[in-house]
Amino acid sequence: MVETLSIKVPRTTKTRLKALARARKTNPSALLREAIEQVLSNPRTRSGGPSLHELCHDLFEDLGAGGPQDLSSNPRHLKDFGR
Repeated sequence: MVETLSIKVPRTTKTRLKALARARKTNPSALLREAIEQVLSNPRTRSGGPSLHELCHDLFEDLGAGGPQDLSSNPRHLKDFGR
């Protein structure tokens, strides 16, 4: 069963949507259904945004090379922690 959904968009958005639909040889409704499905199936949009890991991944991706893998669990590394 298909339901009707009405939305308000700026005139420029409607014009761009129609142009893209023509270029893809489809209709604006099909493009909007596709866009809505993409947004609803994306885990980032369901959680409210990207995770901290996703935001900072590029900053820390090289830190694992050469460093100790047991930094947070080996008592030797924790000897003076908190002092």
